[in-house]
Amino acid sequence: MAVFYTEEQVIAAVGRLTRVRLVSFVETDIVRPVQSDDGLRYRPVDIARLELLCELADDFELEDESLALVASLIDQLHDTRADLQALSEILADEPYEIRARIGEALARARG
Repeated sequence: MAVFYTEEQVIAAVGRLTRVRLVSFVETDIVRPVQSDDGLRYRPVDIARLELLCELADDFELEDESLALVASLIDQLHDTRADLQALSEILADEPYEIRARIGEALARARG
């Protein structure tokens, strides 16, 4: 069963987070909570994201626009990592000769 948190629970869980900052992150679409009948609900991944965003904002003095860009780049890296993991699992089922040929082609492409 999925775990969801209220706005109050999220603010309590993330030390540097204020209500104003949370609203700003949601309005700028940096954090995308789930809409429920009872209002917005946050997942554990949202809490981790908010902790990182607060750290970046405070320690590196990043504004919301810059935070949105950094968050987007992090999202792209996570997606790429997931794709590479899936590809690796698919290739693991292929015969050795195919894996070797792909490994050699990859080595050539990387120079």
